[in-house]
Amino acid sequence: MMNNAEINLAVAKSRHRDVLKALDEVAVKQVKAAKVVSMLRAEKDALADVQEQVNNIRLDAMETGKTTVYLPAEVSKKYERLREIDEVLPAALRRQEALAGERAVTQAAIDEAEEAIRQEAGAILAAEQEEVWDRAQAMWADYIEAMREVLALGSTGYSRYSWNTIAEHLNSLTPSCYRELNGEGVAKTNAGREKVRQRYSDLIAPVGVARS
Repeated sequence: MMNNAEINLAVAKSRHRDVLKALDEVAVKQVKAAKVVSMLRAEKDALADVQEQVNNIRLDAMETGKTTVYLPAEVSKKYERLREIDEVLPAALRRQEALAGERAVTQAAIDEAEEAIRQEAGAILAAEQEEVWDRAQAMWADYIEAMREVLALGSTGYSRYSWNTIAEHLNSLTPSCYRELNGEGVAKTNAGREKVRQRYSDLIAPVGVARS
């Protein structure tokens, strides 16, 4: 059964999957929108001379005093299409811009979801660290009580361990621990660190470690 930290991590990963799916959907829409814009622009370029043709026909009509202008069927068809493109293209560009904004928002949501995964995975390891710390503190308390018993048992004059021996042992604890953790025994400490880093990577997968 999962604890609260593991549940939170699972929720964060579910959120990450959802926003990744949303990004894929936006990407598909962007591809379609880009195709439409490209198609409209290409068609408009192909019809670039139509407006000039219409202008010339209008000028010819004005020069002859005609008030009504009749466009050849082919020119009329192209002209109507050009006007349609001029009306639709701005909307297509606005849609493309809106999708770019939507993608930026979705990407920000992905970044947030990834960081949430890292935070929840870190919380799991931090909780385990706290548990081990408490265990170490309890062991230290037991050790102190044991040393107190050693002192008491030697109070009759038949002691095998004098106070000087005990004091020397106590004074050596800190440097001895330091050597074991960060000196001669640093290789074992580093191996433990690497093991935890690998576990962290496994916990946050498929998200990677945050870039510094």
